[in-house]
This record gives sequence, C-alpha cells and structure tokens, in this order.
Amino acid sequence: MSKKRMFTVVLIIVIFIAGVALFRRNVFQSIFAAKDNQSKATVTSKKVSVEVIKPKEFVQGEGSSYKATLEADQEGVVSSKNAGKVISILFDDDKQVTQGETLVVLDDQDIKNQIKSAESQLEISKASLQKPEANLENTQLSYDRTKKLVEQGAVAQVELDNAETSLKMIKADIASSQASIQAAQTNIDNLNTDLANMTIRAPISGVMDEKNVSLGQYLSPGNVIGKVKDISLIDAAIEVDQGLIRTVKIGQKAKVKLNEDDNETYEGVVKSISTSADSSSRAFKVKIQLDNEKLALRPGVFAKVMLMDDAKVHKFAIPVALITGKEGNYYVYINDNGIVRKRAVTVGTLVNDQAEINSGLQGNESIISTNLNMIQEGDQITVVSE
Repeated sequence: MSKKRMFTVVLIIVIFIAGVALFRRNVFQSIFAAKDNQSKATVTSKKVSVEVIKPKEFVQGEGSSYKATLEADQEGVVSSKNAGKVISILFDDDKQVTQGETLVVLDDQDIKNQIKSAESQLEISKASLQKPEANLENTQLSYDRTKKLVEQGAVAQVELDNAETSLKMIKADIASSQASIQAAQTNIDNLNTDLANMTIRAPISGVMDEKNVSLGQYLSPGNVIGKVKDISLIDAAIEVDQGLIRTVKIGQKAKVKLNEDDNETYEGVVKSISTSADSSSRAFKVKIQLDNEKLALRPGVFAKVMLMDDAKVHKFAIPVALITGKEGNYYVYINDNGIVRKRAVTVGTLVNDQAEINSGLQGNESIISTNLNMIQEGDQITVVSE
C-alpha cells in the first residue's frame, strides 16, 4: 500500500473516532440537561403557595389581664347556738340587715320555765343563809369568852372545844349556803344566755343569702340557716401564675369590668396575695378590693381584671391558630426570603383568638398564615398575599 493511501485510511479512522466521541458527548449533555431540568421542575413543583401577615403591635400600659370571680369582702355565717323549734323567721334572701338584727326566733318557753325554777332555788339558798349568818356573831362572841375563861382556868377545856365546834358548824353552814347561792346564780346566768340565743341575730351588717330554714323546723346547735354577706366592698379574686406573682404588689391599682364590651369600669387595689400557690395549678390567689357603695356588684359574678402597670411595654399579638408546638415549646413559621424558618415564641394572655407574644418577635417578621400543615423548616415557598 502506498503512503498516500495509508494516510487516507488513518485520517478516516481518526475522523470516525472523533465523530463517535462528539456524539457521545452530545448524548450525555442532553441527558444531564434533561435531568437538571427535571430537578428544577421538581424543586419548582415543591414550592407551596402561602399567605403571610405581620405581627400586630400594641402598647401594654395597663398591665396583665385576668379572669376574676367576685366575692363578698366579709361573710358571716348565721347558725343556731341552741336547740329549739323555729317559731318566727324575719328574713329572706337579698334582705339588707344590720348587725344584731333579729333573723329567727326559737321556742324559748322551756328555758323560761327553767329560769323560774332556778330563781326559786336561789331564793331558798338565800333564805338558808340568813339563820347561820344571824347566829355567827353570837357564836363567835361565845367562843371568844370561853377561850379567855379557859386561859384563866375558870372553865374546863371541854367547854372551849364545844364552843369551837359550834363556830365551825355555823361557818360550814354559811359556806354551803353561799356555794348554793353561787351555783344557782351561775345556772340562772347560763339559762339567760341560752334564752338570748333562742333569738338568732345577724353577726354582721350586709345582705342575706343562702337561706336554709323553715317554720316549725327543729334546729340543733350549729345548724347553718343562712349567710350575711357584706358587699359594700367586693373582692375580685384572680389567679396569678407563679412566674408573674413577683410583679404583683399589695396596694397595686387595678381596673375591673363585668364584660369585655362594658363601658363601666370599677377601680380597686390589690388587697391580699396568698402565701402559697395552689398545689395543682401552681398559681397564687390574689384579691382586688372594690368599692361597691351602690351595691351594683354581686358575689359569684365573673369579671375581667386589669392590673395597672406604670411601665409601658411594646408587645405583639398574632392569631392563636398560627402558633404550633406545645406548652414550653411554641413556635411560628417565618418567611425568610422564600424559605420556611421556625421561630420560637413565648405566649402570654389569649383574648378573642389573639395570642399575646411575650418574646420571640421583633415586629418585622412575615409570619406564614396559610397551608401550615403542608410546610416544614427549610421548604421553599411562594408568597401570594401579604
């Protein structure tokens, strides 16, 4: 074979190999491009469309809000001290009464009869005392004379012994009669106390409540027949979490409303803070005292208490539905330039489906508000509405 022909064959082989290599390169590039486009398409398809909102800022200048139950400032239990049959009832629920006012009268005839008998016994004891008292002076003089005669040797010792015995007997009779008189008088005093207790009176001034007595009923000592509640002052009782109790002080001002939309506000001050927390709720009971001169507030009613705080605090609120997690580990989803991020928050008071955020938000976040069940941290999202 000539050199020219051999060169031609070699050139053809080189061109063929180059063509095969170029073809394979193009094929691989097409495959990789297709995969890349598929990957991009997949990523694009994973983006979730969401809406976002901004936290709602508010200035908290009035302090924390609490649910409260109104209670009477003072409460007196009306009960029977003696046994007896009810013959008169002079009150009904909601009646305004004054301290010492008669509420119930029990049949006292038996006690009156006992008093008459005791008074008769007292007179008998007093009469039995008159004779030994009258004889005491003469007996004492006789004893003194006999003693002098014995000392002079004029009479025998036996005469003095007899005189001394007579004196001792008279003194014993007097002591016995005096003891009987004292016992009779004590009995009369006790019976008079029992007689007074047959009339059941109001222990304090206030409004009658929880009536539990009827005519003809036989009461035993200790039977509760009602309560007197002093509502000229009313206490609004709230429960404060152990983490916040240190911010509450005796004398701290408070505002109370019966309803959220109520225009009338009652002002009061913190009256008492319980020494220990409730064993189950770990909360402290706090009472706010309110002036109730017009008696418009009644025990047992629910109310809203706002503890006043001089320091103004900027806080944020978001819908409760946007908060996920559990107590002690709450968080919200934030839009971070198209990427989902979790943000830990602490939650305060809940009002009208809005949650007060104590910490975790600065106010400039875009909080994801829709399709929360379709996203997780790190996902790409498309914001369609803000």
